[in-house]
Amino acid sequence: MKITIGLVSLFLYAVVSNMYQYGYGINDAFWRVVWSIDEGTIWAKGFTEENFNKVRVGMPKKQVLSLLGKPLNDISQPDNSRFWYYTHHDSGTSDFDQRWVVFNSDNRVEEVRKSFYID
Repeated sequence: MKITIGLVSLFLYAVVSNMYQYGYGINDAFWRVVWSIDEGTIWAKGFTEENFNKVRVGMPKKQVLSLLGKPLNDISQPDNSRFWYYTHHDSGTSDFDQRWVVFNSDNRVEEVRKSFYID
């Protein structure tokens, strides 16, 4: 019984730690702990959660670049919007921390994506 209580306490601690460290809600934090053995996030050079949390809808692209640096990938869409990927997965089947910024055709932030992606 003591072992079970200890394991549950440890698991809950890990979930709360992920909520704090990554700014996740309970759902993403729970799954990040469950799938941590298969977590394979590649982070952009110099990336920090602190700076990512400062990105706001409407912010110009130059300001995001100054704040976060160069993304891992910069993908343009047919409608002239752009996706900047600050994280990527290390294999086709790994779960990873998703940090993306989506710009509209006016080069302003349209959406900030922050979640734990389960493949």
